[in-house]
Amino acid sequence: MNKQPEITDATRETLVNAFFQLARKNNINQVTVREIINLAGYSRATFYRYFKDVFALVEYAEDSFFQKTRAALAEHEAGNGVYDRRFFEIFIKCFNEDPARISVLMSEQNLSHFIRRMREKTIDNINTQIAGTPKKGAITDMFFSSVFSAIANHIQNPNALTDEDLLDIIQNLFVDWYWPQMTVEI
Repeated sequence: MNKQPEITDATRETLVNAFFQLARKNNINQVTVREIINLAGYSRATFYRYFKDVFALVEYAEDSFFQKTRAALAEHEAGNGVYDRRFFEIFIKCFNEDPARISVLMSEQNLSHFIRRMREKTIDNINTQIAGTPKKGAITDMFFSSVFSAIANHIQNPNALTDEDLLDIIQNLFVDWYWPQMTVEI
């Protein structure tokens, strides 16, 4: 007999929540399956029914965030398709919706992994009309690293900048540097 989707979703979410609770206290890379199942109250077999390992759980959490972000941005893009101030406000809002999880996903130990995966998941949306070249790839890598490092710093030190200041920095970097570099003939 198959379990109801609500039950399996709730079980998965309980495991994910246990992971984040542990990862806020410890290094993200040191959280074990045993710790997760002990905190969540499930068996090892239940954990492996949902995730191959702890890294798969992290990727599941990242993918959930990426999907939520893409959905929020897609609504804006459907309206005008312009990377305007509202686009960047929505983008920052997505990071602010669950700061406890995002602070773990963008922790020092996981930041490069998060940036690489975020870039992979969003690059098609940003550069749909731009042919890729090695130079444009390098420019995109620099842009993503800069933006997500700034967001990670903001999440880890929320009083250092206001959301508005961070938004200004990201928008200016995009408008004044990234987009002009990507739209010139190389």
